[in-house]
Parts: sequence; C-alpha cells; structure tokens
Amino acid sequence: MQEPKLSLEALHEKLLLLTYIHGYCKGTFILTSGRSSSYYIDGKQVLMTAEGLHAMAMYILISLHRQGLEVEAAGGLTLGADPIAAAVSVLSQTIPFYHPLNCFIVRKEAKKHGTASRIEGPLRKKQRVVIVDDVLTTGSSILSAAAAVEELEAQVSAVYVLVDRREGGREALQQAGYPLEAVMHRLELEQLQQQLESRYPSLFAALQDNNPRWEQVPWRELEARHDYLVKPLKQLGERMGRARKQGLYEEEALKKKAQRIISAIKAAELHPEGQKAAQKILETIAL
Repeated sequence: MQEPKLSLEALHEKLLLLTYIHGYCKGTFILTSGRSSSYYIDGKQVLMTAEGLHAMAMYILISLHRQGLEVEAAGGLTLGADPIAAAVSVLSQTIPFYHPLNCFIVRKEAKKHGTASRIEGPLRKKQRVVIVDDVLTTGSSILSAAAAVEELEAQVSAVYVLVDRREGGREALQQAGYPLEAVMHRLELEQLQQQLESRYPSLFAALQDNNPRWEQVPWRELEARHDYLVKPLKQLGERMGRARKQGLYEEEALKKKAQRIISAIKAAELHPEGQKAAQKILETIAL
C-alpha cells in the first residue's frame, strides 16, 4: 500500500497555526457548561474552511494508517463532528494508502419521527469506528456519541479531536477505555499567544480589553515588522471609535471585530502567506 506523502508533523504545524490564527481568542467567555473562561477555542472557524478541513481529515487518515487501525466508519455527536466525519469519508475515497470509510452522525437525542433513530448513516453492528470532534473539554460529547455507537453493537477503535483543552476530557476518555489522539492541546496555543503578547504587549492588551478604547490603540507597535498594517488599522480603529460613539454597534459586535483584527495580526506574523493572509482577514471586517 502506498505511503502518504504528507507527514503528521507537517499537518500538526499547519493546523496549529490555523487554529491559533482563526480559532483562539483571549477575553471573557461563557462556555456551554455555563462557567466562565479566559479564552475560547472555536474549532469551527478552522474546520469549516477547505484548507483546515482537508488537513484535519488527512491527519486522521494518516494517523490511522500509521497505527495500523482498520476502521470502517467515522462519526460523532452533531454538530462538531459533522464536517470532520464527512471530510474523512470523502477523502478516504481518493487516497491510495487507506480504504474508503463511511460516515455517520449521532443526534443529541433520538428523533421523534420516522425510524426514531439516534444515529444517521449506514453504521452497522460489529463495525469498528473512529469518533471525531472539534474541541475536547470534559469529554461528554464524545462519551455520548460512543454510548450511542455501542448501543448499536459497533466498536469504538479510536477518538480524534482537533484541540484538547486539557480540562479533564482526556482522563474521562481514558477511564472509559477510549484511546484519544488530539492534533494539539491548549498549551501549544497559549505558547503562541505568549510569544505575540510579549512582542506587542500594549497592542494586544488594548484589543483584548472587553471594551476596547479605539482612540488609544497603539497601532505603531506594528511599524517595525508590519508597517503596511498600520495605516489601514488606524483608519479602521477610527471608524470603530466613531461607530461606538454613535451607538451603531453593540459592544459585543465591536469586541468580535477586535478579535478579527488580532487574527489579522496573527496571520501577518505566522501564516506562510503573511501579508496576503492578513489583508484577506481585514477585508472581512466591514463597518
């Protein structure tokens, strides 16, 4: 069987940078559990792009191949698992080093009509499956999906996630006997964050404030490395300041725009296409 041309290491690096640029935010956030967090990881910002989704699916298939794991389907709890499972299935049809896989979706609860099933897709008894998801926190989503799969008498052979937040999920899965493979963990993202915060301390502090003071944002910190960003960002900041005074945007909307500006700065620093990637992000911040 032909060996894959890409390496897990290269895919890990690519997904780490994409996740940090597009999916990692500092601030104050309320999680699904109801508790507050000083950061947020939005895996869907990566896994609903062609580039990120392809890299994630390729990572899973190469890893399965490297470990000699022969599974027959990929799926997980809706919504986080849906794009990953579909991409793994489609990509498995086109690569020479693994066999085709079906995909399936696990509903959060059984539907009230039709077959009243909880699992959608051609999953059969005794099949070996891989459970996938975007972000692992407590592990409850994966455990719920695994329980539904096992009710069908299928077997969970592996679990794959994009990011392990390292908040108890890995331990919960290990206790249940499910082997976990995370492309990255939270500390890797935090290391990148610390790197850029040390390079642009005042700029990041201003933009990550819950209520950014647009007239005080020190855009000139970018001059030494990315002078092409200073003028458009200064103009954008002035427009946001005016929009805020005029009450044209809610504070939450302006906060999201500040996070997109940070994403542009991250792209300028870390993306292989640097300036082009940063300018592309800036084009999406409309006022």
